[in-house]
Amino acid sequence: MSTLAFFRMDEYLEELIDDLRGSLRRAEHTYYVSLKYTRTVDVIRTLIERFITTYTLSAEVILTYLRCKKKADERPDNLIEMLEVIKEALPDEELIKGFEKLLFYRRVMRNEYSGEEEYRRHVTMRTTIEGEEHAFDIDILGELYHEIHGFVQHVMRIVYEKKEE
Repeated sequence: MSTLAFFRMDEYLEELIDDLRGSLRRAEHTYYVSLKYTRTVDVIRTLIERFITTYTLSAEVILTYLRCKKKADERPDNLIEMLEVIKEALPDEELIKGFEKLLFYRRVMRNEYSGEEEYRRHVTMRTTIEGEEHAFDIDILGELYHEIHGFVQHVMRIVYEKKEE
């Protein structure tokens, strides 16, 4: 029996939103505390994993919201199919860009990587995806954290049906 059988859909949505906020807080802590003090590639990878978790929970929140509004019927188990259902039901450009970031981060985590300057301010993780090299350092990860923070705020505006300010 699924989790939805035990809760009303809106209660389940609120639980997912709490999980999403918690995931964002963990990403914030990983960036502002763990990374700044340990400065290792392992912590960079942990932060990227937290980004993946936060984006995935955002997709769950949006999909559950769409199901509450009866704009989506199914709940696919596959993440790619879930994102397709969301795109069809809610063609929001900012959501699509965010979910493209999710897919990019998943590719980053699956690829081989190298580390530079560990235990120093300029610790960097490098990886190559489709022939293009990507570097992740403290400054870039800070920008990416602020992007995901804005994305989560956008998701909350959608769910709580608030207009852009």
